[in-house]
Amino acid sequence: MTAAPKSSLFRKILHTFVILLFGQGSTIAAGIATARAYGPDGKGVIALTWVLLGFALAAAEGVREAISYQIGREKLEPHAVWHTALRVLAVTSFAGTAVLVAIWLVSGKSAYAYAAAAFPFAVYVQAAGMLYVLRDRVEKINVQNAATIGGGTSIITLGLVLIFHAPLWVMLSAWVGTYVAAALWAATGVPEMLGTEPAGDPRVLWREQVVFGSKVALSATITLLALRVDVFIISALLSPAVLGIYTLALASAEATWNVSRAALWSAAGRIATLDFHDSAALCARLARSLVAVQLGAGIALFVCGPWLIDHVYGARFHDSGRALRLLLPGAVFYSADGVLSNFISVRAARPGLLLMFECITLVLIAGITFVTISRLGVYAGALAHSTAFLISYMLKTTVFVRLTGMTAWDVLIPRLSDLPQALRVRRLAPKV
Repeated sequence: MTAAPKSSLFRKILHTFVILLFGQGSTIAAGIATARAYGPDGKGVIALTWVLLGFALAAAEGVREAISYQIGREKLEPHAVWHTALRVLAVTSFAGTAVLVAIWLVSGKSAYAYAAAAFPFAVYVQAAGMLYVLRDRVEKINVQNAATIGGGTSIITLGLVLIFHAPLWVMLSAWVGTYVAAALWAATGVPEMLGTEPAGDPRVLWREQVVFGSKVALSATITLLALRVDVFIISALLSPAVLGIYTLALASAEATWNVSRAALWSAAGRIATLDFHDSAALCARLARSLVAVQLGAGIALFVCGPWLIDHVYGARFHDSGRALRLLLPGAVFYSADGVLSNFISVRAARPGLLLMFECITLVLIAGITFVTISRLGVYAGALAHSTAFLISYMLKTTVFVRLTGMTAWDVLIPRLSDLPQALRVRRLAPKV
């Protein structure tokens, strides 16, 4: 795979950020419409379907990172890597779909059936997306995803609900259809990105992808559980009202991560393909810049967030504002967590180490929430989140520093040179 011309990383991050905002806004609108149209029962089916598909994306993360590792770091031939990945995807898709279908047949809950139908297409879209990222075609895959599984599915949902008053099964079938469309669209661009015919021993590639990808997939699953284990504990031990208050605070804090998601998605190809020193320098720059941006957003949300929650959602959600303030310290540093995690897993080839860190985070969040919930109530999960994420960030920063020879200040303290060229303030030349 010949190197693609590198366009502005800032432009890619900005493009991805705008796409994410479009998707988030349309998702909120569709969520309001479906809640009104289908009521709590229908909303519950939709929410469960999304959660189930989240595990499909965690499974796909292993294949994505294996592709990034083999093509980016190991410089292996893309055609052989991709064809091996297709075999791994086939096994993953079959296993995941079979499990979901089995649970559907036993439980009778339709959410499992729709998630099963979307599962193979979802994992393909995620895996193929990494080829686009490695070829520096971030904007192209952004547009494809926005038109289908991003904002596209929400716009279709709004039309079906508001104009046609479609039943729930029609809406969910259309949602599955957007994943089919996304997979087919992504597939059209794959051949031109692969280059020559397969070369190398497919057995070696297969073994490496399975071992490496399994560690990453397990790590992604543990991360997903860590992000939600406090919700499960609060749901089991406290009232539905408290759960509603806490999940509003959690959603408000996580809404600030769009910048970090855009940065990681846009830079993942470069992190994988640059030489070790340049990749480390890019990660350090992104990490300190994201912490700085997130700190500014966190301060604003700390000041205004509770007031906004009171006025938008009403006095019954007042405690959400206080929980939000407890969540923000962890949210600020977790914004850069993904960049360091990607470097440790892919560029430094230490997915097992990353898995250990994610397990520590899961245990911390679950343990702190469970121990403090009787005294702190709704605030237990918020305290657990911030504590665990701060510890996770410190651990990953320490490992990053040891692997690269950089200092902690390189990861934490922003610099004027980190600003994009277009945003830098040019100093006036001294008069002679």
